[in-house]
Parts: sequence; C-alpha cells; structure tokens
Amino acid sequence: MDHPKAVGYAPYLFSRIPDAVKIESLQKPLRLGVQYALEHPYQVATIAVLLIIGITSLSSVVTISANDNEVPLYSVRSAWEPQIWSSWNFFRRAAEILNGGYKKFPNRIWKFTRADVDMLVLPPRYVKELRSLPIDIASPTAAHAFNLSGSHTNMNIILKNNLHFRTLQEKLTPNLNRLARPMQEELEYAINMEIPESNGEWVQIKPYHSILRLVARVSARVFLGVPLCRSEEWLEISTEFTENTFISLVILRMFPRFLHGIVSWFLPSVWRANNYIRRAKRLLTPEIKERQAAWRKGYQTEKQMSLLSWMIEIASEAESKPQDLAHLEVVISLASIHTSQMNAVHVLYDLAAHPECIPILLEEIDSVVKEKGDCMSWDKTSFYKLKRLDSLMRESQRHNPPTLLSYHRIMQRDHILSDGMVLPKGAHITMPVNAIQNDPLVTPDPEEFQPWRYFDLRSQEGQGHLHQFATTEENILNFGKGKFACPGRFFASLEIKTILVRLLMDYDWRLPVGTERPANVAAHEFIFPKQEGVLEFRKRKKPEVEATRSEE
Repeated sequence: MDHPKAVGYAPYLFSRIPDAVKIESLQKPLRLGVQYALEHPYQVATIAVLLIIGITSLSSVVTISANDNEVPLYSVRSAWEPQIWSSWNFFRRAAEILNGGYKKFPNRIWKFTRADVDMLVLPPRYVKELRSLPIDIASPTAAHAFNLSGSHTNMNIILKNNLHFRTLQEKLTPNLNRLARPMQEELEYAINMEIPESNGEWVQIKPYHSILRLVARVSARVFLGVPLCRSEEWLEISTEFTENTFISLVILRMFPRFLHGIVSWFLPSVWRANNYIRRAKRLLTPEIKERQAAWRKGYQTEKQMSLLSWMIEIASEAESKPQDLAHLEVVISLASIHTSQMNAVHVLYDLAAHPECIPILLEEIDSVVKEKGDCMSWDKTSFYKLKRLDSLMRESQRHNPPTLLSYHRIMQRDHILSDGMVLPKGAHITMPVNAIQNDPLVTPDPEEFQPWRYFDLRSQEGQGHLHQFATTEENILNFGKGKFACPGRFFASLEIKTILVRLLMDYDWRLPVGTERPANVAAHEFIFPKQEGVLEFRKRKKPEVEATRSEE
C-alpha cells in the first residue's frame, strides 16, 4: 500500500542543519579548514568539483555481476542509471519502489539499490527456513548495525556481544508484571511535569514532543530506576541522542558507503550524538560501579529491578566494563523511545481523525477499571484485556509503520535455500513487511482504516492469542519472526498502552477545527509522525467513562 499522506523528510532535515552549524563550535581542524576555504575559495571550489567528478565516475552506474542475472533489479529504470539518482529515488520514493517490486515479484527474490548497498528482497515464503538459521550463517545483529550506519552513529556497540538482547529476553519481558506499577507511578509524575494545565479549556499541543518526554521518563524508570530516571541530563541524553542519530542516518544513507566516514566529519548531528555518548558514560559510570559492588556483596535494593541492574547481574566479566554498559543503556533507550513514541503519536493522530473510536475505547477501559480497580493498580494482564485498544494500535501501525522493511540479515557465508537459490556471503537480505501486510490476500480492503479489524479476528474461535500488536506472524513481520524477533516488543506494547490509557481517561482529544490528520514524513524506508503536528486537548471533567463531548 502506498502512503499518500507521507511527505518528504528533506524539508525538516535541512531546516535543522543551519541552526546546528556554528563555526565557533567546530573542532580545531575543521575551523582551520573553514578559514582556508574562506581565504582560498577558488582553489577549494576546484578541488570540490574534481572530487565530485571522481566520485561520480566511481559510482555512476549500478553494477550487476553475472552471478546476479537471475535476481531482477527493480529500484532503477535500467542497469545503467546513475547510482546517485537511484539512491535519491529511494530516499524520496521508497514506498513506491518497495510496493512496486513486491507486486511485480510477489514470490521471488528481487533487489533494489541504495547509495550504500544493494539489498536482496525475499518473499515471506522463506520465513520458515530463515527463522531457524543461526547467527553465524545469517546475522540480524550485523544487519542492524549496518542498517543504522553503526560505525558513525555509535551503534556498533551491539556487535561486541548480545548482552542487550539477553537482558531484554531473559529479564525484562518476564518481569513486565512487576514493572507495570512503577511505570504507572512514573507516568503520573511525567504527566504532571510535561502536560500543561488546560483548566477545562481546549489547549493546543504538539504530541510528538510531549509524548517523547513521557516515553523517555517511563522508559528511564524501567531502565535505570529511581532517582537516576529523573535526571534532566539523562532525559536530554536519551531523547537528543535518538533524534540526532536518525538525522545522521538519513543523511549518511544518501551517500555511497565509502564516503560515510568523510561525510560524518561534517555532520553536527554526529558530533552531538558522540557528545551524548560521552556524557552518558560520565553520568552512569559511577552508578554502575556502585551497583556492581553492591551486587558482588549480595545486596538487593529497589534499584535491582531495572534493566541496568539486570545487565550487571547477567553480564560476563568481558561484558561488565562500566563504560560499555553505559553505552548500551543509551542504545537500548533509543530503540525503546523510537518504537513507543512513534506508535503512540500515530495512535493519537488516528484517534483525533476518527473520534468515533474514543467512546468505545473509554467503555473498554471502564470495564477493566470495574474489574481490576483504578489503573494505577493494574498489572500486565489488566492491559491484556484492552483488546480493542490493541487492535487499534496494530491497525495504526499497519497504516503508519516505523519502517517499510524488516527481517534484515547479513549473510556470514553462502547459504543454499530449499529451492536452490543461493544467498551469497555478504548479501544484505530483507523483506518488504508493509507491502506484505497490505497485500489484499493478507489484509482485505487494506486501504481502509478499520480500528477493530484485529479485534474481530481475535473474536473468532481459536484466534484469541493471535493478531495482537506484539505478536509475530508469517505475514506480519514488523517485529521480525523467530528467535531473533524484537525482544522488547512486549515492553513496547505495555508502555504504549500505559500512556494511551491515561491520556484517554484524563483528557478529551480532537483535531483543530478545519484541519486533517497531520501528514507522515517519509525518508528512505522510515515513516515518521509529523513533529510539528498539532492536536487540541482538555482535561476531562470526570474520570469515569463518558461519551466524547460534541464540539461547542
């Protein structure tokens, strides 16, 4: 399915750069370089032109080797189209390319080109045999690091070990029931800090920014524990590192891989992200050392029920370097904040665009309140009962996916598939997950927004445990599939529901008069909610369920 509501990321991206580029903040070598450029403009211009000519000559065409002849190339009009043009096309028209390729080659492998790599796109029929491949044959970790330009965005820390994956899988997910109450407590604190008073009047708000702060605070409570979770420095680090990493990623993806090192030198977003990692290490290292010492002595405190303490608990000696643990905390926060914030904002936008859904959700929430008591006392199973909310979240994600691609792997050695196709060593494979999910054979009437689509499916006999926001299926691959599926998806689901329940119970929401749902922002395969999108809210008069009031 195409994304007609999505607009380009470039206007936002380039609006951010001028404010960030301040000559006085450049490192000494760059200051000297700028000074030289100002004093010798013609020499610098000549060098720049020669570099552009050289680079263009090196990467002017897409190379297709003889071994690739049986894999069709969809992302360019011909094998001789300039690669820089093909890459720009993917930056602007990824949905069109991926949907078109899937429709043309629904049951076979095909490929498209990015500036940094040619990607092999596999149909979902290969999921069963790929899901069982060990990491030394097909590595999701290497693919994630590569896909996030890890060498230049501080993401390569995940290549050192799988401590983050083990901790999420073995400690965080099994303890979600115990974490529900602390998450509610932190959300209560966060709302008081981040949501302005409305005094019963309609007030405009930019949900992207407000929910970013709510998610960051709730995530920090789980990842760090109190009181560190309320450190303004940590909140700045976790939110700004996320934003600057994605700005860097979007820009770097527009250049060939061999230029990333050079380009990254000139990106203020890279400088800022590097600085946030250094600040995180300074902030967290003393706390990590203190908790490590307490753990060795057998002390147990409230702080122990946090991701940081669980990492300390299960880390091997080689994985226990305090600075590495601090670095991992930032990276895990990025993944959590990005997933939960994007989905929660999209759901709010969709609810404002479909206000008829709100009374139905409030009725469902009220039914759980009557059974389980005030939401502050809810556990994980209480949120599980919100099947309509879960359905709406999944439908919202189908229309507004965080990425059009998933199931990334880099082949560590040649592998022969069951049909004889060879995935060569070094190949980057992926699946067009949104095109697959929006195939009419998978999702009937995919262009329609049906909030209760998955609620109705779960109501069928034997389907109650399927079709949930956090569950994976062979044709629903947003979180991957198999043993390497996203280990934090259950936490993300709980966090999003925790936030949405409070925002729906406590506030009325609507679009400003005469406006439509804020358009999405597209860059490469990524889909972002509009940062400057505006909604209106007001404090609800009564906590119990009531129909959404008509506009006055």
